[in-house]
Amino acid sequence: MAAPGFSAAAAAPARRRRAHWLGTLKARLMIASALVIAASVAGSTLVVLERVQRRTEQAVMDLERDNAERMASLLSQRVVGLQRMLRATAEGLPAAAVADSAVAIDALDHSPALTVSFATVLLAASDGHALALHDGSAARQPALEIGDRDYFRQTLAHATPLVSAPLLGRVSKEPVIELTMPVLGADGKVAAVLAGALRLGSRSLFDDLTYAGLGGEDRVVTIVTDARGTIISHPIRSRVMHSIEAEPGLAEAVARWVAQGRPVEPTGVASHDHGHFVAMAGVAGADWMVFRLAADDELLGGLAQARREAMQWAAGVALLGGLLTLGLVALLLGPLTRLRQRALQLQDASLPIDAGWPHARGEIGELGCALQQVLRERAQGEAAKHQLAQQMGSVLAAAPIGIGFTRERRFELAGAEFCALLGWPQGGLLGVPAAEIFASATDYEALGSQVREAFAAGRHFATELQFRRRDGSTFWGRLQGRPVDAADPGAGTIWLLEDVTERREVRERLAWSASHDALTRLLNRAAFEERLTAWLAVPQAGVPAALLFIDLDRFKQVNDQSGHAAGDLVLREVAAVLQRHVRASDAAARLGGDEFALLLPGCVAAVAMQLGERLRDAIERLSVEFAGRRLFVGASIGVVEMDPAAETAAAGWLARADAACYDAKNAGRGRVRLARPVLRMVGEA
Repeated sequence: MAAPGFSAAAAAPARRRRAHWLGTLKARLMIASALVIAASVAGSTLVVLERVQRRTEQAVMDLERDNAERMASLLSQRVVGLQRMLRATAEGLPAAAVADSAVAIDALDHSPALTVSFATVLLAASDGHALALHDGSAARQPALEIGDRDYFRQTLAHATPLVSAPLLGRVSKEPVIELTMPVLGADGKVAAVLAGALRLGSRSLFDDLTYAGLGGEDRVVTIVTDARGTIISHPIRSRVMHSIEAEPGLAEAVARWVAQGRPVEPTGVASHDHGHFVAMAGVAGADWMVFRLAADDELLGGLAQARREAMQWAAGVALLGGLLTLGLVALLLGPLTRLRQRALQLQDASLPIDAGWPHARGEIGELGCALQQVLRERAQGEAAKHQLAQQMGSVLAAAPIGIGFTRERRFELAGAEFCALLGWPQGGLLGVPAAEIFASATDYEALGSQVREAFAAGRHFATELQFRRRDGSTFWGRLQGRPVDAADPGAGTIWLLEDVTERREVRERLAWSASHDALTRLLNRAAFEERLTAWLAVPQAGVPAALLFIDLDRFKQVNDQSGHAAGDLVLREVAAVLQRHVRASDAAARLGGDEFALLLPGCVAAVAMQLGERLRDAIERLSVEFAGRRLFVGASIGVVEMDPAAETAAAGWLARADAACYDAKNAGRGRVRLARPVLRMVGEA
């Protein structure tokens, strides 16, 4: 009966010893080391896995964006090819075909490439009456009128080819898209319209491109819409002619596209929205959009499973590392109690530097000696720093310019002028983080690399930035800096600061005056030609631009009858009209006298012509009151769509636009004319 009692009594001291050991510095250090290793391994694994997932998602988005761009490019090339076939047929039509149905029917029967490429091919006279129709088997004269169709009227009005919006075909009774080409008569006017129809329910235009070597298409839904978001191609045929806004998984991406004004840009964009990858790109020349949609699970595969397995391995490695650390720390740590106690007294300045250290050999003794040496050097350094601070304080107090000193991104010294510029009391900046005085956190973060680069090159650093006063107000300051010791970045930096707000305002006013017309506040001719030259030097592939030349009608009468003050008022009002009708990315200028010009990046000729008509109408309706009289002017406008491959000189394009404006003047004024000789089709070399 005594044995169990003896065992219990012997176990109690053992438990007390273990509890005491667990409370020692050595035990806490060993446990903390094991936990740090475990946390480091787990944290590193999580970070790596998170980065892998982000990079994988980014790679998928980049791939899908490239695929969307490629599909859009292929569709653009297909549309361009079809337009070229229509042009070749239109240019090869006999002159009698625009009036004689028999000749027209014979011409379509002898155009096999065209009739194979389109579901139907129609030749209609300028009054909308169908002359000939080929439905894929033979040509005939149908009892058909298309004069009310928008695509017919626009082709007739602008004498340019176009791609129609999706509509219900009158021959096939199915959803179709019409590609048109004007047929010009001997007088240069549109005598007929040649139109090719593509059935949206067929597989001729879209489906063969959907699988054109893009990879993984069985996991991706590809949808094509027009510029308004109406679906013209969908894996589910019944969705054709519906709105893209109702498509599951595309709601956020489509909402952003709609909010941006439904841009049709060949440069693709991709996003990751609530479990779906979405990519989109515009089809140049057709004003279509390609949307590609895929679920996360379809494209990311087993990434989640790999993440779980990696975490399991990380947990095992962390556990093993922790156990090994516990063993090594327990083996290597020696008597540290007295050293710990003395180390805790390092901040006690009343204690002699040599007192209280343990007399030990090996690493503990060396560590004690090293700490004593550190204390001596620190005491010397503090004394030197105190002396230097007194000297620098005297200099800073007398300096007429703001002088400050920072180390480790905090102010250690700041002169009276430096503090006054920033609205701080003298001495108030000491210890304050340097970031506090900058108006922009982004500017402050970018400053570090710029300063290091300048110092590494042996130069002082200088820049102009916005700074924030203590009350929150801002000012422009010129900041200059030099390192205290170029070889020691930790030695700190000397800064000079001065207020240059007024200087900058003067420079900005001078710069604005040099590039703008003082009367109308539009760009002047020199600045406009610089903007035009810059666009021609670096054009964006597939993105056109248009140039408008505007000459006021009846302006000389205003000057002659009412004086130059009235003329100046009219010019200012016309400039206001131009500014109300252009985008922020456009450039509006007064070239001189009553001549104005507009540069419209990303604008095709058809849209530019529409804008020209709106401007002409707005100027025509402009009524300016001066000295009790109502003054009226008009405008003749020349439009040219620019192609840097045809002309690289800004003066050449201005001359073409001016010539088109001159044609508008000769045609009776108050007109908009397109400079047709420089028109090129999308995709042509």
